[in-house]
Amino acid sequence: MAIVKQPSVYGVVELNMLQAVNTGGIKVQYPLDATDFASIPAENGMLLVVDDFAGTVKKPTGVTSAVWLHASVEKDYEGKGRKYFAVNRGEFLPRVLQLNVGDTFETNAFEYDNATYATYAAVVAAISSSVVYGVPSTTGYIRIVAAPAGTETVVLKAVKGVTLPNGEKGLKFAVSKA
Repeated sequence: MAIVKQPSVYGVVELNMLQAVNTGGIKVQYPLDATDFASIPAENGMLLVVDDFAGTVKKPTGVTSAVWLHASVEKDYEGKGRKYFAVNRGEFLPRVLQLNVGDTFETNAFEYDNATYATYAAVVAAISSSVVYGVPSTTGYIRIVAAPAGTETVVLKAVKGVTLPNGEKGLKFAVSKA
C-alpha cells in the first residue's frame, strides 16, 4: 500500500467555472508558510489553507481544514510547459481561490492509495461505474477516496478523466461540499 501522486513534475490546474473569479473570493497577499513550504513549492491544483491570523498560506492539517484552490498565474517557465511551474517560497505570492458548491476545475494535483486504485486508469474506471471523491490531504494534493468520512469541510466529486492543456492526464472535479 502506497500513496501515488499523479503529476509527473508539478500539478497543473485548469479553471472551468469558479465563482471566486466573479465574487472576489481570491487571496493573493499572503506568502507561503516558512515551515510547510521550507523545501517544497506550492503547485497549481493543490488545496491549501489561508491563515488570515498568521498572514500565510499553509498546507491542510487534515480533512477538516477550510481549503482553497491554489491557481497562481504561470510566469515564464522557460518554455518548458505548465508542468514545470510552481510557486517557491519567497519567489512571489501564491493566488488561492475560495471553493463554492458547484465550482468545477480540472487538475492532476491528486493522489490515491494504490491499494484502493491500482492506477490512474483504475480511478477513471471507478468514476464511470460509481462515485469517486476528492478530499483535502496534509500534502496539499487532493486525496482520491471511494467515500468521504463525513467530517471534511470540502468534498469534491470526481466527474471524469481528462487530458489537461499540457497533454497530461488529470481529473475533472465538481465541488459538492464547501
